[in-house]
Amino acid sequence: MKIGILISTVPFVRGGAEILIRALHAKLREYGHQALLVRIPFRWEPPQKILEHMLACRLLRMPGVARVVALNFPAFYVPHEDKIVWMLHQFRPAYDLWKTPYQGLSDSPEGQEVRDFIVRADNSYLAEASRIFANSEVTSARLKHFNGFDSDVLHPPLPYDHQFSCIEYGDFIFAPGNINEAERQLLLVQSMTHCRSGVKLLLAGKSESEANSDAIKVAISKGRLEDRVTFLDRFISEEEKVDWFGRALACAYIPYDEDSYGYVTLESLLSKKALITCNDSGGIRELVKDKVTGRVVDASPRALAEAMDGLYYDRAEARQMGEAGYGLVKTLDINWDHVVRVLTA
Repeated sequence: MKIGILISTVPFVRGGAEILIRALHAKLREYGHQALLVRIPFRWEPPQKILEHMLACRLLRMPGVARVVALNFPAFYVPHEDKIVWMLHQFRPAYDLWKTPYQGLSDSPEGQEVRDFIVRADNSYLAEASRIFANSEVTSARLKHFNGFDSDVLHPPLPYDHQFSCIEYGDFIFAPGNINEAERQLLLVQSMTHCRSGVKLLLAGKSESEANSDAIKVAISKGRLEDRVTFLDRFISEEEKVDWFGRALACAYIPYDEDSYGYVTLESLLSKKALITCNDSGGIRELVKDKVTGRVVDASPRALAEAMDGLYYDRAEARQMGEAGYGLVKTLDINWDHVVRVLTA
């Protein structure tokens, strides 16, 4: 089958969505399909640019393609007679992030007008899809709540075949990922000032801005945490990541209201490591159950510190949670065989 993969991206920004589409492209070809990857440039500032990109997607045509798979806003606006939507996320500033600190869109008449236009357009163009899938229960529930569309959950597998494993249960909490405000690595650093055990923290990932990087460095210095917090402000190799997952005591991933469970969650559990997350971290809680496969706590420094200390003091419980998480992932149908079969049926 000739399949077009459509995704809106910010040029030169690397994240989970970019990794996923590369893997999907490669897997479709591996399974014998002809796959075309179409990246549609996108920007949201100033707000008028959003409307221009929406129109650009609406004017785009995919001749000679039997089916398109659109993964995000506004890529799913592209018209096609056989369009499947695999929703990674909508334009969240117009939905669940509206009236929050992460809103993005200006709270002004112009911002409200753009928001209203987005909602109306989503309602119209999502109705054209042959089928709608969502990457998580959270994304599916948002789509139903805000737009009234039903969707089936299709979990994204890991995009690579690295062999994650447990090497040991060390003395550090591993927290990988892009460094930004929504991922809340600063909160993890702040929590270390409340830890009473010998637990350490390893943050690894490229900061999305100097302000993010500087805030973490200031918090480390102010809290005199140089001997307990390691901050690697750079892209890390897959080999490094696999090794640190394998040697960590546990892992931490505490973004605000994440769409999906995220690759960090799968990587942690496949390494048999308990994962610390927060009550408001969204889709991660599909796989992380408190005191079963990890810890789910309030998004506060003291609550996070208590969770980290608890795992440090009780290594047997940390191991038990990690093994339970590994067992849970193995029971779920999260693999490329399933994804390709569903998207090409």
